[in-house]
Amino acid sequence: MEPMPKPLLRRLVLTFLVGTGCFFTGLVFFLYENDISFFILSTLLFAGSAAKGIQLFLQIRKKTYSVLEGTCTDVRPKLFRNHCDILLTDKDGNEHLLLVGKDHKIRPGLSYRFYFKNPNSILTGQNPLLTKAAMTDNLLGIEEIPPTESISYKKAT
Repeated sequence: MEPMPKPLLRRLVLTFLVGTGCFFTGLVFFLYENDISFFILSTLLFAGSAAKGIQLFLQIRKKTYSVLEGTCTDVRPKLFRNHCDILLTDKDGNEHLLLVGKDHKIRPGLSYRFYFKNPNSILTGQNPLLTKAAMTDNLLGIEEIPPTESISYKKAT
């Protein structure tokens, strides 16, 4: 079996950890304070997190996600907003306008790999605003592609 990409594995693990943490927090409050309503809410949160994690796991296993690779050519931060516009140029020369949160440190000139939920979310040749809106909610993860370095070998004589 092929290894899972790191950003997708990180998202999967965090999804399960958040749900498990909520469940155990609710369990502790229930045991010490007899707070049944908080326990029920934390159990529902755990169930929702587990369902989302299972759905993500199946999507990763079936490889029903899409990957967009390219070089970041421009980063346009939005004033008073928690996102910025990223202009990404793929290997074919197509430009994609992506809306990415400011918590992702993306720098111009570097190559990145973006993972999206829906394989049909990458639309080229359409209205850039519609394309950006489709990609916003489908983003699963981002990873930097290391530059390929050519290594020269010398024979010892």
